[in-house]
Amino acid sequence: HDKFFKETFSDKSTAIDFFKQTFPADLSNNINFATLDFDQNSYIDEELKEYFSDIVYNCIYKSDTSLKIALLFEHKSFVPEYPHLQLFKYLLKIWEANLKQDKKLIPVIPIIFYHGKERWEIIPFCNYFKGIDETLKHFIPGINYLLTDLSSFSDEELMNGIFNNITTKISSLLMKNIFDEEKLLQNLVDFLNIGALYFKEEKGLKFLEAVIRYILSNINEFGIETVKKAVEQISVEGVKTVMTIAESLIQKGKIEGIKEGEEKGKIEGKIEAAKNLLHILDDETISKTLSIPLDQVKQLRQNDTL
Repeated sequence: HDKFFKETFSDKSTAIDFFKQTFPADLSNNINFATLDFDQNSYIDEELKEYFSDIVYNCIYKSDTSLKIALLFEHKSFVPEYPHLQLFKYLLKIWEANLKQDKKLIPVIPIIFYHGKERWEIIPFCNYFKGIDETLKHFIPGINYLLTDLSSFSDEELMNGIFNNITTKISSLLMKNIFDEEKLLQNLVDFLNIGALYFKEEKGLKFLEAVIRYILSNINEFGIETVKKAVEQISVEGVKTVMTIAESLIQKGKIEGIKEGEEKGKIEGKIEAAKNLLHILDDETISKTLSIPLDQVKQLRQNDTL
């Protein structure tokens, strides 16, 4: 999901279409989208990596105000309990970077892109603090963000009403339906048909490859033939890509399965060795010698004495 999201929205034309159609009018009308420039930096640290990945653009607001637009992909696919806390940490990372570069603090528009099944409701940060009055609310920071919750749109809206750009339409439809394999495969021809002409161009074929890889990475092997038939109706070149990627993913799965089996065998071997050493060595020595967690060794000893 993360890779497909980044591939899609790192394209400037796709990003501009997305921003224009989802921003409030008073914001969108004052941004000079001709100045939109991809920020090569990511402001996600190890802690935030658990929640988001980011794509950041720089641009000019009105005539002379520098602005950052941070598109944050919520990749757990469920609504976090306190999104404002993660957002606040993220914004601090950007402003700390401003100071390190001896720059003025730059305003940031954070956008959360969410494609889980559960509806996401924006709750003001101060509402999380129960029983406070208006006086105390003055001391609660306002942490605002824009939200694109794909579950709030119908497929028809995404196909015909929200976006203008082909890549934005198709990407949104796929990410919205990716967790419902049966529905995705049933509607795949309609989704891909949006880009029938675009897929004849070099840039379109590259996007189609990303689309195929994303779909095949999220369905079981039995769906490959359905994907092949759907793509066949849209692009001859795309069919070759389907089979190439499918073979690659199947082979990768086999290799990972072999590695997983080997690793499982090693672990089982260590456990058997630990059992044999229980009457000879203490728990700490067994743990260090065989690189087994101490708790696991103690559990083996406890089972041995039952």
